[in-house]
Amino acid sequence: MNLPAISLDLDSFPVAVAEIALLLLGATVAGWFLAKVIIKKRIDNLQELLEEKKYELAQLRTLTDTTVDYPIATNASKTVYPTISPDHAPDDLKVIEGIGPKIEEILNKAGIHTYEQLMETPVLRTAGYLKKAGPRYQLQDPSSWPEQAALAKQQKWEELERLKLKLISGRE
Repeated sequence: MNLPAISLDLDSFPVAVAEIALLLLGATVAGWFLAKVIIKKRIDNLQELLEEKKYELAQLRTLTDTTVDYPIATNASKTVYPTISPDHAPDDLKVIEGIGPKIEEILNKAGIHTYEQLMETPVLRTAGYLKKAGPRYQLQDPSSWPEQAALAKQQKWEELERLKLKLISGRE
């Protein structure tokens, strides 16, 4: 088997480079033109879809009744907080580890006055009350408060103290 000899003609080298550059330039221009046509078509389709949706929205707005039959509060002068029922005296929530006078005030404003109410309030809701009160109170962890409130409601003070000691020792 005889392989043909490869010869490199340096005189035709600049012509080959020019041909390759011309082909690349042609491919670039053709690609730009095709992309422009495709993008233009997509934009037109989206504009048409947008006009259809605007028309549908206008139709839906005409079908719905926008009149309001109930009074709207415009000048609320003060916030009304729930009160405890007269048959329950408020409990001292400060016996719960993590609740001090300010947090007890926050809980009272939220309608939590007794151990039973604290026990039945979801932890996420209690955390939400603390979050609304400000960054100072967000550091408190109310996850053990329902358990502590249950022990306080049942007047199991020794068990409550053991739990509080366990909580305090776990934090330090």
